[in-house]
Amino acid sequence: MATSASPLTRSFDDMDDSFEISFCREKVEAGHKRYLPLFNALKLAEELILGEFRAADERAKNSRKSYQHLSLAAVGSGLAAVLLGICEIGLAKFRPHASELPFILLESSATFLCLWCIFRGTVKKPKNHWLLARYQAENLRLLKFKTLMDSRLWCDESGGIDRSGETSSDHVRDDVRAAVRALHGLVYEDVQERAAQGVIPDVSEIHCPDNCHEALHEIIQYYCEKRLGTQMDYLAAKSDEEEKGGTMSRLLTTVLFFVSFGLVLFHASLVSTEYVHKDKPNESLAGVLVLGAALLPAMVAGIRTYRASREFERNALRHRATLHSLEGLNVEMGKAKNLSRKFRIARTCELILEFDSCEFMRLLREVEWYG
Repeated sequence: MATSASPLTRSFDDMDDSFEISFCREKVEAGHKRYLPLFNALKLAEELILGEFRAADERAKNSRKSYQHLSLAAVGSGLAAVLLGICEIGLAKFRPHASELPFILLESSATFLCLWCIFRGTVKKPKNHWLLARYQAENLRLLKFKTLMDSRLWCDESGGIDRSGETSSDHVRDDVRAAVRALHGLVYEDVQERAAQGVIPDVSEIHCPDNCHEALHEIIQYYCEKRLGTQMDYLAAKSDEEEKGGTMSRLLTTVLFFVSFGLVLFHASLVSTEYVHKDKPNESLAGVLVLGAALLPAMVAGIRTYRASREFERNALRHRATLHSLEGLNVEMGKAKNLSRKFRIARTCELILEFDSCEFMRLLREVEWYG
């Protein structure tokens, strides 16, 4: 799930468990052993995953901001250069003796700025850094909740030790460390390759020991509130945000397109009428109509390039589709009476969120950010 830095969605945090850890610690110290597996899992995630997640999330936010600023500057300056060039042609027709120097200077400046933005984006690769850091952050988030539902942590009080002298929780800790190291060592080319691959579901059986039912109920309750509830709230807010972001630009391109088309029809009607009545053509008005009909499509092209770099509507549709799936599973979670079924539903929720993360990478990987 791509975390946004916007004020609307920055409060949806399912990684910081400081409150839950403090609550579970108090319960365990008071003798309520049912909270021990959840406490152990949350402490492990805080120790091994949270710091790496925050670092990757911060890199993703900074790179995303840099990418969007460069993209907007490249598209805006390129559009300005085209519009100034068209205006320069119009000036030469309507005012042949007027100085073209101001237009030439402004057009050259806009062109230079556009090329500089493209060069900087090509060298610095902010989009690549954004997608890499976002991939790392979202997979660390998935790792946290995968660890939470690892059956080796559910009944750790048995104290079983294998031949190497390690307990089940020690093996979980080693596996998490290895997974974190693997994610930390990724480069953008690895993310490109993985984005082209599918997600393989975990089809292993889930066994919920009778002596751990109370502890597992606490884990499921935590999952529903912290993970499922938070993600559904995030998706609902983010889909609305993306939809609103695309509505204005979509409306603007539609209006500009039809106004441009209307100018062309008006020009054709004007010229035809003057030709039929043998009147002298109104060259000034005809020239203005032609200039407007040339400027507006250029503006539409610039706005559409900006829209394509943000993928407003596609992201909104992706969020709504994922939200619909999670809402259906949340209903099933409420109906389920069997613990094993609840854990299977939770595992399916994680699978859907992993699919969503991969779809985000596929969607943004090939975006042409400067047109």
